[in-house]
Order: sequence, then structure tokens, then C-alpha cells
Amino acid sequence: MQARPSWHARRATSALLAATLAAGAGLALLLAPGPAPAAAAVPATGISITPSGYGPVQLGPLDGPAGSDEHGYCVQARVTASGPADTVRGATHVDDPQLAAALARHRWSTDDLTQAALGYEVHQRHQRSGSMAGGDVDAVRGLLAAATPQAVKDRADQIMAQAAAEAGPWTGVAGSVSGEGTRTGEIRGIHLRSASGQLVAGVPFTLTLSGPATLDATGTRTYSGTTTTAPITLGWTATGNGTVSYEVRFPDAWRTTVTVLELAANRQDQLTYGNRPGHDPAEVSVPGEPFEVVRDFRPRATTTVRDVVIGAGDPLVDVVTFAAAPGDEWAVLDGVPVALPADVTWYGPYDSPQPQAEAPPADAPVAGVERVVAEGPGTVSTAGTVHASGPGFYTAVVTIRRADAGPFADYVREDFAAPWFEEAETAVDRFDLVHESEVREYNVAPGGRAFDRITISGYPDDHGQFGGLGGWAADLGEATVTVYGPLAAAPDRPDVPEDAPVHWTDTLAAVDGVFEVGYDDAHPVLAPVRATHPGGDYFVFVYAFAGDDRVEAYVSPFDDVREVFYVPGPPEVVVPPSVVTRAQPSAATGAPIHDVALVTGTTDPGDHLVFRAYGPQDPEAEPVCDEDTLLWTSEAVPVPAAGLYDSGSAPAPDREGAVYWVETLHAADGSVRHAGVCGLPYETTLVTADLAVRTQARSGAPEGSSAPDEGGDGLQGSAAPEGSGEPDASADGPVVGDALWDVVVVSGTVPAGATTVVDLFHAPEGEPLDCTEPVWTSAPIPLADGPGEYVTGRYPTTEPGTYGYVERTTAADGTVLSTGECGDPAETLTVAAPVPTPEAAPEPEQPLAVTGADAALLGGAALLLVAGGVAVAVHRARLRRALDATAADEGWPAP
Repeated sequence: MQARPSWHARRATSALLAATLAAGAGLALLLAPGPAPAAAAVPATGISITPSGYGPVQLGPLDGPAGSDEHGYCVQARVTASGPADTVRGATHVDDPQLAAALARHRWSTDDLTQAALGYEVHQRHQRSGSMAGGDVDAVRGLLAAATPQAVKDRADQIMAQAAAEAGPWTGVAGSVSGEGTRTGEIRGIHLRSASGQLVAGVPFTLTLSGPATLDATGTRTYSGTTTTAPITLGWTATGNGTVSYEVRFPDAWRTTVTVLELAANRQDQLTYGNRPGHDPAEVSVPGEPFEVVRDFRPRATTTVRDVVIGAGDPLVDVVTFAAAPGDEWAVLDGVPVALPADVTWYGPYDSPQPQAEAPPADAPVAGVERVVAEGPGTVSTAGTVHASGPGFYTAVVTIRRADAGPFADYVREDFAAPWFEEAETAVDRFDLVHESEVREYNVAPGGRAFDRITISGYPDDHGQFGGLGGWAADLGEATVTVYGPLAAAPDRPDVPEDAPVHWTDTLAAVDGVFEVGYDDAHPVLAPVRATHPGGDYFVFVYAFAGDDRVEAYVSPFDDVREVFYVPGPPEVVVPPSVVTRAQPSAATGAPIHDVALVTGTTDPGDHLVFRAYGPQDPEAEPVCDEDTLLWTSEAVPVPAAGLYDSGSAPAPDREGAVYWVETLHAADGSVRHAGVCGLPYETTLVTADLAVRTQARSGAPEGSSAPDEGGDGLQGSAAPEGSGEPDASADGPVVGDALWDVVVVSGTVPAGATTVVDLFHAPEGEPLDCTEPVWTSAPIPLADGPGEYVTGRYPTTEPGTYGYVERTTAADGTVLSTGECGDPAETLTVAAPVPTPEAAPEPEQPLAVTGADAALLGGAALLLVAGGVAVAVHRARLRRALDATAADEGWPAP
């Protein structure tokens, strides 16, 4: 059924006229800075849609009816449009903060799409029953949604999403104040927050101050602005002293309700942002916390002397730190702190520190006055034009006077003066002691008495009576007198050595006076009965005061000849020093060398040895020890007493030849006390080629067997031909039960004490040789005979497989000189399982005839020859060991 005609059916001419008027109104809105117009005319037309089965429906604003504050939006589709000629019969206020926020921001938009989106959203949220769809509100919403273009619905979603973030009720935040109690500061954090907690931008606000301050942005007490997406900060400056309060007003708070105007039954009801009820306030007002401001300030100064302890005539320097009093801030004009002069007055000297007081006594002695200028908060120092005029205590007092501030006096609220005799403001020129003393006699017989007269001045008259004050310690009431000795020589330095022996000590009162020391029979100063040093003993009296806060520490000179006495002793016998050297006799190329010197006789402090090595040179040529042949010079080797001294390691020579050593013994001043001679045999190191070790594995009958040598070379068993590196394949190899041994062939230079050890490794048949766990290790073989062949003991085999030797040769200190390789062909033998023995042939009835020499006789002769050779070798080894032992007994290192 067709509903009655609606306002949507107006003629095209009326629509054109309305559009023209709307465009003009929108242009005026954009250009005019004032509030939205009060007329109820629409700002734009919106769009027309045609729901399925019905006529056109306009989505957009309506001219408001009589009594309406603003234009409205249709809430009854397909009902005759209402307008200015209609009279409102009733009004309903509906809570819809989100829609209210959308209308507040966009209701005056001249954009048809935006107005259509608002009209669409009004229908969807507040549609009322009318003639369309039989009055079914949900059905009407569905028909309208189906007929509305997607662009309109998208725009509606955008508007409502923005409105959800901005919707009220709004909460105004007045912010917080910084700089309270000072001359300048800020109000920070002014903002407007929506119900969702988001900051609302674009809303006008006004901040108004009450009290002695102005806002920096305007120079007045009022500031008007617009909220932003960030909190706003406004600076302030005090114009006086007192309390300042302020208020932030947001005069255009958005509604949280909308108003539905009810018209006659044949006219459309309208929803409008106008006709605001009293319970939906149009303003948010927030008071800020009151705060104190100060235009002027109270200056303060904390001070400390630069030097607590000073000397006579030294400058008195004070370090002054300026600041505003707590709760105040230093006045700043045009960005520059005001400058204030201050006077630093030095009082003194006083024999002792005085109790602190608020002000100095009227008769306080003044040492001098200096003026400094504070260019704002900070630290300055006096120039030091005031000097200490005598011993005692000086204290500084800083004073700031408002009258001295000149043009800045208005910014100074009160004068300031520091206390008198503050501990941090006090310096002391300690009293210096004067000491005069002399022993009664210089020579004192052994067992006799020594005497000293000491005269002391310089203590304050009341020394010993000051009991301390604050951080100043009490007087030290005693001094000491000490006799140091016995000493080998008269003291030659003013300071007492830390290791100086103490012979006698006593205490004296720490006051001025003359003190007789050693005259008291109850505490005599006795010389030793027998002198400690051959040349006699020296003793010295030393007066000492440890020092306190009033008197400087003092120790009389250790080398004061008037305070020394001497106790004679037996004459000292001095034996001139002598040096005997013995160099390392031999070395291999590439190995370091050294020399050793034996010093005898009497040495002096500062004596030292320098070793020089020359070469390598031709041993057959005449030795030459000059700069051209110099190989190395040692560092200075201190010689505090007789004994053996090593040169240290010289660099390894890179070629063969003779190296000649020359040692020189120097005194402390560099003069020569002894010099060696170039080319002495025991000062020569012979440098030869490097050590080389090779080995050969051998096999044969077990030790003690009567089997003949198979190799025919005097060593039982067989070996690879020299240089071949392979076992002898010309004869049958060893079998289980045969013995294995190794021959070590040494060439080159053999270092003293070198030793060879040989490990034997075994692998079962068919497995590779692994040199990890030896089955046998030879006894250490000393290479005492130098180059040549050395034979290990024999190892009887018990199972077949591969056997391999690995040699390891080390020096006397354990340094590895040579190491064999696992699986070396010359060191590897294969031992086979024994061949089954065939049945023995029957013995002949008669033994075979024997021709030539008797076999037993020949065998005995061979054994005698072998035994004789072994005896000779053993004799040579014993002889060398005896020579080495002789050298060791003489205190020399083994070659």
C-alpha cells in the first residue's frame, strides 16, 4: 500500500534551489570563524534512495520545524516531510553519546555524502514506526540498508568510528604545575578526554589565572586555544609573591543526548542536535590546584676552604657555591640569571679553632676581604689576594647584602651571612717547630754512656690543653727521642730509613723547653760493649713529633752530625774482589748459550757484571773480541756479594764456530773492577751442527740363546740395510719366541745429559699398528759417549703380529730433542707364528766326523771377545761420570 506523499517528492526546481542554498551556507560556514548559524535551514541536501517496493527516500537533513534550534534528520521513512511551518508537539531526549558526537562534528558539513551518512545512521539507530513496511521498524531498517549505496554506509562507518573515540561525557584535565614556589614554571598536561579515554582535538578552551602571575603566551592571565591530540603546556611567570589559582573551561562541550521532536501524525518526527536539555551541560569547567609563586628569592651560599692546611704566607682561597634557598629559584631576566656580589671576609689567626657562632665577635681580627660575583647558581673561588700572616687558624665568612645588588635588589628578598668559624670554612697554618740539639761527645767508649741536650720552640703556649672541637683533633701531648743504631757508617740522608735499627727510645712533653737526655740514671743511653761492625758502630739521636691539628709534624734530620756518636770497633779487613768464569763448553746451532762467573772477595754496593759473547769464529784462527765480532751483551747482573752469577741466555748462533766470552765487573759508578781475557779455553763455547737421531729395529734369538747371529754383523738378529728403511727380506723373518731390540744411531752434537727412551708397540695380525699403549719400554739410555750407536735391551715376543719402535730423545731439562714416527719402516718388524717342527731323523749309529777347530772352543773365544768389548765400554762410561762428578763438586754446571 502506497504511503501518503512525502517531502522527498518535491519538484526538481525546489531541489535545485535547496542545493544552491545549501552550497552557499556551506561556503559561509567555511569562511566565517564564528559559531554555526542559528537558522534551522539545512547545510546540504544529501542523497535520494529508493527502497524496494517503495518510492524515493531522502537521506539527509530536514529544515527544522518551528521552535527548533537547528535542522533535523528524518526518523520516519515515507512520511510527509516536516519543516518550518510545522509546530512541535513534544520532545524526547535520548542518550546516544556516539551519535551526538557524530552530529557535533559533522552536522554542519556541506558534503552531501557526509549528510547522507548522518541521515542513514539516524534511521538505523532511532527509526520510528510510520507507514512504511506496515510500521515494522526492523523491516524499514533493512529496506533502507539494502537501498543505501555502499559509499554512504562506508562513510557512516568512518564517522561513527571517529565518534566512538570522541564521544562524551567529556572529562577536562587542568594539568599539573611545575616550578611551584619559584619565579617561573609551566602548567603541563591540559587536555580533554572522551568517555573512551581518548584525547579530543579541536575543542576550544580557555585558561584563566587568578593571583600574581601571567601566562607567557599572552602576557595576561587568560589564554584561549584549541585542544590537540597531545596535552598542552603553558608557561607562566610570577609578577609578585603569593598564591595563584587557575581554571580551565571548555565552553562547547558536545552533547551526550539527542532530541527527538514529535510532530503531528501526518508529519515526520525529527531528530536534532539542537534543543539541548539542561541536564546535558554545554560547558566543562575544571579548576587547577593552587600554587605558590615567588618573584624575588633568598640567596644562599655554601663555602669551603680550598686548602685546609696552608704554609706561612700562602694565599687563603675560599670556594663559594651560590644557590637559591630551598623552595626558591634564582631570578632570571630575559634568560640571564641576575648577578649578585658577595664579600668573603677572612678572620684570624687564632691559636686554636673557635666555637662556631652566627656572627663574629666585634673584636675579631680581620686578615682581609675579597669580593666575588655570583652570575647565578654555581661555584666561584676567591682570587687568593688574602695571605696567611702567621701561624694559626683562619676562617672565612661569606656575606650577601640586598643593598649591594644594585638594579637587581628588587629580586633579593633578604640578606645572607654564613656562620663564623664553620669547620669547612676554616684553614690552619700549623705551628712549625724549631729544634736545636747536640750530643755531649762524639766518641763513646764501648759500654759507656751517651748524652744529648735538646732545645725545642714553636709550640703554642697552651699546647697540650686543647681538647678538640668538632673535626679538629685534640693536641698530641708527647714527642719522642730515639737513638738509631748500630749503623755501619755515619748517616748520609736526612730521612730515617724504614729499616734503621732502634737502640733506645723515650718520650718528652710536647712543649717548648730544654730537655737533657741520657742524664737520668733510671733510663741511660748505653753504648754496646762490643761493636757490631768491624769498623765500629754509629748512633744518632732523632727528635720526632707526629703532628696534630695545630702543630706540623717534625722529625729532626737523621744525618745531623751534631746528633751522631761513634763507638769504635776492630779494624775492617777488605779483600779485593776476584772473578773466575766458565762458559758453556759446547752447543748446537740454534740453541741458546750462556756463561757463569764465580765472584770472590769483598764487593761494594752497586757492583755488577756485564757478559759479552764474540763469534762464532774459526776455532783455528786467533780469537778476536771487538765490536765487529760482538754477538751479544747481557743486561747488568747485580753482584751484592760473593757467589755464582749467570749471564742469562744469549741468542742461539746460526752457524758453527767458536764463541769467546769476556766478563767485566763494574763498580756502581761504572768503573771497571775486573775484566776477563778474550780466548780463554774455559771461556769458549764450541758451536757445532744440530743433533740427529735415527733408529733400526733388529730381531734374533732371545737373550741367552746359543743360536748364532743371523745378521753376521756382530748384532744378533737382522735389520734393514742402512738407508733402505725396509726390513731385510732376504732372510726368513722373526717368529714368535724371537727377541726384538732397537739400535739408536746418534750423530751431530749431543747436549750434556741427553737421554733416549724407546717404546715398543704391537698390533695383532691383520690389524694396523697403533702407537698408543706400548707393550714394552726400554730403560733410559744416556748418550754420554756422544755420537755413535746405542743398543736397547731385548724383548722376547710371545704372539705374532706387527711390532714397531718409537724413539724419544730428551735433554737434561726434559726438552724433547728428537721423536720417532709410528710405523717407520726401519722401526717396524712382522713376527710370524712358529713353523711346526718336523719329526727328527733317527740318530746315526756313529757321530759325524768334525774337521777344523773345535766348535766349542770357537764359541768360547767369541764370548771372550764380546765380554772384553763390553768391559771397555763400561770403563769409558765410568770414567766420564767421574769427570762430570768432579766438575759438579767444584761448583760448576755440568757441560
